Amino acid sequence: MDMQRKTSTDPYGAAEVTGMNEMPLEPDSPDTDPPSSAQRSSVQWQTDGGSHLDMVIDQHCWPDDVVHAARPRLAMATDIACETFDWPRLEIGALFCGDDRIRDLNLQFRGKDSPTNVLSFPSYDDGAMRDPDVTDPVPLAPGEIAIAYETLHREAVQESKTVDDHLVHLWVHGLLHLMGHDHEADEEADIMEAGEIRVLARLGIANPYADFREDITGETG
Repeated sequence: MDMQRKTSTDPYGAAEVTGMNEMPLEPDSPDTDPPSSAQRSSVQWQTDGGSHLDMVIDQHCWPDDVVHAARPRLAMATDIACETFDWPRLEIGALFCGDDRIRDLNLQFRGKDSPTNVLSFPSYDDGAMRDPDVTDPVPLAPGEIAIAYETLHREAVQESKTVDDHLVHLWVHGLLHLMGHDHEADEEADIMEAGEIRVLARLGIANPYADFREDITGETG
């Protein structure tokens, strides 16, 4: 049976590298009633491994308990990804927004007028990784990640996952995109998924693609 490949992080074909090297983390909101500055926080999370996560969080969309739980887990996921793939320390810009904002970004940068779960905006700043004489480089800034809470929550419910685990998966998925991975072709997708599974396993998160593979195996025709 000829079927279009999809992933559990990207059931609608949305979580792709955009190819854009800039993402305005705080642009004018497309919403008719945009969140005020009091509802949007800018914070920096530092990981134990020395990476920096520059977060812009729409508090109107993202519950405090989800953000509080995310901080240590995303920091740990970043460090584990750096260790697993031999990456240097990273400086990641991130926008935690709602469906309206990510729909606007999806339309602006990808021409798709619909919300999605995660968008990655690579900067292609890989100079530090290619210089063998740099022993303690400044953090590499590979780009920015945007994640929409409503879609994150909806997918977690549909797939019987916790919001926390699904968020970590989307984060790792976004990191791999920023570092040059893609899933346009099956072979590339296999490599990318295997990398995600390795990192998530070290965080105690089950293989997010297992159910999808079982569905394929069970198909006939």
